[in-house]
Amino acid sequence: MNINKEIIFKYLKGFLFFLVPFLVLTLLITILYYFDILNNQIIKYFKIVIAILSCLLGGFIIGRSSTSKGYLNGIKLSSIIIVIFLILNLILGGFKWYHLVYYLIILVTTTIGSMLGISLKK
Repeated sequence: MNINKEIIFKYLKGFLFFLVPFLVLTLLITILYYFDILNNQIIKYFKIVIAILSCLLGGFIIGRSSTSKGYLNGIKLSSIIIVIFLILNLILGGFKWYHLVYYLIILVTTTIGSMLGISLKK
């Protein structure tokens, strides 16, 4: 089985463009919550917004580096992200049914981001 290094680096780059903003924004929100600047209700909404923005950026980057079928590349990248989050959820806190909605948001926004990336490339 021959795996092309170029493909691996493409998905790694897309994943890193998802992960870095996700971690930085999550850290920022956590610090604001720690100093009582934000309350718990606002944090719930910021979690979703952070995931949407990070997935759009990661999908956009993967779409820009694709030649065709950006939606398939977005689905592949979102599958990688979902598998990692699912493993972390199972190890750390257990699976809840509302996580399915979160995973669906990741799938849809990453796919939309990759379709935007490939269409704005041309």
